[in-house]
Amino acid sequence: MKLIFFAALFPALALAQTRPSEDDMFGSDSPTVEDAGATISRDESSMFGDDVPDAGDIAATTPGDDRDVAQLSSGPVQSKFDTAEMVSDPLKIGGNLLMFGQGYFQEGRPFLEGSFSAPMILDMYIDGRPNDRLRAYAVGRLQFDPTRPVGTGNSTGPAGTGGSLVGLTPATSANPSVFLDQLWLRFDILRTVYLTIGRQKVRWGVSRIWYPTDFLNSQPRDAFNPFDVRLGVNMIKAHVPIESLGWNFYAYGLLDAVNVTASGVQLKQLGGAVRGEFVLGPAEIGLGGVWQDGRRPRYAVDVSTALGPFDVYAEAAFRDARDFVRYDYPTELTPENLVQNGIEGNITSRRDEGVIVQVSGGASFQFNYTDKNMAVISAEYFYNPAGYEKPIGYLVQTFAPQFTADQLDPIQRTPLYQGKHNVGLTIAAPGIPGADWITVSLSNVVIISDPSALTRLDVIFRVLNFLSVQAFGSVFYGQTGGQLRFNLPAKTISDVANLSEAFNPGSGDAIRSQLRPLLYPPIVQAGVLLRLSI
Repeated sequence: MKLIFFAALFPALALAQTRPSEDDMFGSDSPTVEDAGATISRDESSMFGDDVPDAGDIAATTPGDDRDVAQLSSGPVQSKFDTAEMVSDPLKIGGNLLMFGQGYFQEGRPFLEGSFSAPMILDMYIDGRPNDRLRAYAVGRLQFDPTRPVGTGNSTGPAGTGGSLVGLTPATSANPSVFLDQLWLRFDILRTVYLTIGRQKVRWGVSRIWYPTDFLNSQPRDAFNPFDVRLGVNMIKAHVPIESLGWNFYAYGLLDAVNVTASGVQLKQLGGAVRGEFVLGPAEIGLGGVWQDGRRPRYAVDVSTALGPFDVYAEAAFRDARDFVRYDYPTELTPENLVQNGIEGNITSRRDEGVIVQVSGGASFQFNYTDKNMAVISAEYFYNPAGYEKPIGYLVQTFAPQFTADQLDPIQRTPLYQGKHNVGLTIAAPGIPGADWITVSLSNVVIISDPSALTRLDVIFRVLNFLSVQAFGSVFYGQTGGQLRFNLPAKTISDVANLSEAFNPGSGDAIRSQLRPLLYPPIVQAGVLLRLSI
């Protein structure tokens, strides 16, 4: 039985430190309190490199009378259509190494039985810019966790839709595992239309914790990761900027089919999307839509602006209600009788008609608390009409697909996106008095539908220029049974194991052993992250 509720156990909000070439490696998100100390723009150009890179030093040609010597010493022969000069250093190679060590402790469970993980990620990139109008870029990822069993073979993608049990990185089907994160070519047509072809990073929306309009990725981003671990999207992107107005128009050809068969992708399975970004006075507005065979059309609106001393933002996703599975169950349903009600057919699923609007938005305020030091306070709210309203609803959404054979929308399986009402609060100080190389952040996320919450403290030390050390600790509290304080009664574990044994003889003991740790709700998580720019 696939236990998708493991996605509810994840690390808390972490700060990202800016290092050379990191924007190219992972993509820069919207300016966030979590990204304290780094000023990052929201547009895709800042996420993945400027559409028109600055030209480097002009390559010097070597004079000579011999034709072959002249050609060999001066680089590639230019055609009459070439308009840009070569650069002197067209190829850059680099990377980022991340090493985690973290423990996860549960209420009522002996300290020495706490879980420990130590995932490692190495991202290496090759960045080729033969001139200011051409760019080729590739990122390969190696992931390994010495605390997990070593597997054989390579994995082509994350095995689950959420984070691993206690790690900051997704579980994979192989250990170690190798991925292709990005591989794209960029060029322009008459310096008017800028094309990017291949696997590339992209994100829609302006929020900092919840991203309901991030349609082009196969699943929402886990906000508790210090960087976006999702792999790039296979597509063709055309970008038409109107510099005089500050407007940008994008068209996307989506190459990732929704339901790929053994025969491969058919033309009818290819999708498309469009997005426009407009500057109107102090406000920036984004409009977008996605159309693809295998999923219903969806539309996005986002806005960000300054309102007095506050930076405010909001985004809304307009989705077909049939995208989401809703469950009906008896009012007297409890964790103890969940399996019995499922067997008896008392838990039923439905897909509603109409439109569901998911909305996230918030505000941030920056202030100086000394002459040289500043801090940022931010608050964000996420309303999800398709989410559950009480802890038993979360348990039903976790186990009911095993009885009803329903396929949940990815957003219904992603941490933090499953409750109906959610709020986040953060205060961050990038650089403290007398130690500008230290960043401190205090974050709090509350799932109002439970209610349950976590509070997390992050301290980032920048050492030796390219190395950062991030120490963090999280405390979980609130009502048990929901996302952040998930647990299972002993009877529920026994019922699930017995049911598995009935359908798959010999599997009951393994299921019982696998679920036993969930007797205890989480209480503390702590760890250290080392990040080195290579």
